[in-house]
Amino acid sequence: MAENRPVPPLVRTLALDVAAPLAVFYGLHAAGVGDVPALLASAVPPLLHAGYSGLRERRADPIGLAVLAATLLSLLATLLGSGGPRELLARGVWLTAPFGLWTLASAFTRHPLCFAVSRSVMPGKVEVMDRLWATDARFRRAWRTITIIWGAVSLADSALRLVMAYTLPVAWVPVLDTALTFATIVALQPPTLFCLWRAGVWNELFARPRPVENEVVVINKAG
Repeated sequence: MAENRPVPPLVRTLALDVAAPLAVFYGLHAAGVGDVPALLASAVPPLLHAGYSGLRERRADPIGLAVLAATLLSLLATLLGSGGPRELLARGVWLTAPFGLWTLASAFTRHPLCFAVSRSVMPGKVEVMDRLWATDARFRRAWRTITIIWGAVSLADSALRLVMAYTLPVAWVPVLDTALTFATIVALQPPTLFCLWRAGVWNELFARPRPVENEVVVINKAG
């Protein structure tokens, strides 16, 4: 009997937080369901995923809480505003704009947000990163610059989402919003890597350790 292997976290995230919301929205939209109910229903898979992850890990999921807060705020804006779908389409702004501001502000704190997050997702490099942070001013400047870039791009991202939500046809926005998320992440990689390369720490962070060759011991036996 084949052993059941757990689904990798990245695959689960892509399925429930990216693919499922689009499938729910466009499926309901094709069935004739209104824009507002379809958009609200599309927020259910990520919220269920966040709730499941929180129960399994027995701690609150910051991303899940942020998605829930953004959904509730956009729903409140819909109820208080025109009652149309535009406020719900702009719910991504409630995530990216605060993130951008928080990221920018953290650039001038003891540990910039991008450094702290990278440190947490690279457990094998924690010792190296802590040593470089304590001893290398170029390394610290690189992470402060990276954090400022991420914060500025996140604010630009939120502005673009706002424009899309209020100017484009409703049916276009969900898929373009998802595409913008991937495009933003990809666009931020080159300046991030360039800053680390320019700081002269590339090899210490990313170089693979050289394999240790096994020593061959020759034993001469007396005839």
